[in-house]
Amino acid sequence: MNRLFCLVFLLILTTSCENEVKEELPLHNKRVLILGNSITQHGHYVDFIEYFLRKEYPKDSLDIISIGLSGETISGTSEGGREFPRPCLHNRLDRALNKINPDLVLACYGMNDGNYQPMDSLRFEAYKNGILELKSKVEQRHAQLIILTPTVFDADPIQNRVSKDDEIHTYWNPYYDYNNVLNTYSNWLLSLENESLKVINLHHHLDSILKNIKQIKADSTFIPDGVHPNKRGHYYIAQKVLKDLYPNLKLKNHKPEIELLEQDTLYKLISKRRDLRSEGWRNYIGYTKGKTVKSDDISVTITKVSELDSIIRNHQNN
Repeated sequence: MNRLFCLVFLLILTTSCENEVKEELPLHNKRVLILGNSITQHGHYVDFIEYFLRKEYPKDSLDIISIGLSGETISGTSEGGREFPRPCLHNRLDRALNKINPDLVLACYGMNDGNYQPMDSLRFEAYKNGILELKSKVEQRHAQLIILTPTVFDADPIQNRVSKDDEIHTYWNPYYDYNNVLNTYSNWLLSLENESLKVINLHHHLDSILKNIKQIKADSTFIPDGVHPNKRGHYYIAQKVLKDLYPNLKLKNHKPEIELLEQDTLYKLISKRRDLRSEGWRNYIGYTKGKTVKSDDISVTITKVSELDSIIRNHQNN
């Protein structure tokens, strides 16, 4: 009888302990900094990520600051013929880390770093050095780094202005096989992954989706200008990030979901908050893009974000 009692007690205790094991929430309850180029500055994938995480985990806090900057590289390289050099992350990285003091950094670079030209060993080396410098600086602050591989380039919708091997290559006349350059960059990033560095493979994920939809309809794309994903593409980005970080969270098919989101007040509020917070912090940290942009005060942004936070909480509770 005593033996049976002990077995039942152990079973109850084991079951209770299993139930108390909480799901890991990689982006929650910490300060998260998102870095990137124009795709991150557009910010739709950040909106989708934050919306679905707020819906799924309303009691856990999210503190995401996204400061993507259009045209930025992590390599410090630029193609010729530009009015001014591309901005480089490392000209503002120290200020961003010092002012925001993140626990976790997500970074997505590569699309601009190949300068829309054929594969070049010097540019590739500059990209590697830029990534490794970011990794070192984040680790020195005892923060975590998650790298997103570059997104995908689609030459099909811009066939009238892509350039061949022996022609001049610029952003406006990109190399026709530029996606293979991004493929090489992505494979190198994936080789860095280890227990302390997570790499989310956006490039191959998006490339696979793009090839599949083109098999159904040859002129299909979610990258209408060859470089910048539309909202559908941003949804695919968010899907991949959430799948890797929150495997228990399932996102629905993109088309009806995006249409519903655009009518959802909570989504609109989250998007407005992200846009306002991004611009405020981007300007407060400062950057040079032809001219220098620098704000000396972040208090107005903090106040407006706090007001939106209250509205969002009330909306979630009703």
